[in-house]
Amino acid sequence: MGPRPFVLLAVLALAGAPAGAAQCHLAGTAARVALVELYTSEGCSSCPPADRWFSRLAPAREAVVPLAFHVDYWDSLGWTDRFASPAWSARQREAVRRSGARYAYTPQVMRNGRDFPRWSAGGALRQAAAAEGPAPVRLDLAVSVDAGTVRASVQAAATGRLAGGERVFVAVTESGLATDVRAGENRGERLAHDHVVRALADAGPVDSPSPLAFAVGRGWNPSRLAVAAFVQDPRTGEVLQAARVACAP
Repeated sequence: MGPRPFVLLAVLALAGAPAGAAQCHLAGTAARVALVELYTSEGCSSCPPADRWFSRLAPAREAVVPLAFHVDYWDSLGWTDRFASPAWSARQREAVRRSGARYAYTPQVMRNGRDFPRWSAGGALRQAAAAEGPAPVRLDLAVSVDAGTVRASVQAAATGRLAGGERVFVAVTESGLATDVRAGENRGERLAHDHVVRALADAGPVDSPSPLAFAVGRGWNPSRLAVAAFVQDPRTGEVLQAARVACAP
């Protein structure tokens, strides 16, 4: 499907957006964009260096979509991470199982659904990208953000062979966050976080993803939100393409 049908779909999907809402559109690209996931915790003393590295990622320049998942299995060890969720811990365990990694740990970085322990090596992301061919699917992403709701409409078009069964996922992230840690391994530290996953939803099969709406949670800053979409094979965990839009009201 070409870009023109998607433009019409996006207009219809976002027609219910309130007046004054920021509306943004990202046209798909044939170049592959990598999904980079960081599994981290404010209770983990080895995580702050990874958090700082993650904050320095430049999504557009490095052709990556960053998602920081704060896990909750550190919460019983002295400090409760306010961004942590048992759902993110479960996602990490499932990713480890599918990717063949030996175990889940923090900080753990995954690239396109695979364990990526070389993350701290200079140029590792660029080297990994150079070894890949073009993406087998293109993503177009339309986003609307206002003070109360984030709306996202995704259109996917196969540009290569797909195995079948791939699904589209949409995440809402927030950047510019900080916490003064008062207990646990990072006691006394002020930790900064970017690309923190606030919500994640399955939009449906790659050939017919549904528009999604997310309520802006208490304490979220709409001006620091971004929306990411990615296509993933649920059987293998491989991510085939990703896209990201930062759309401030």
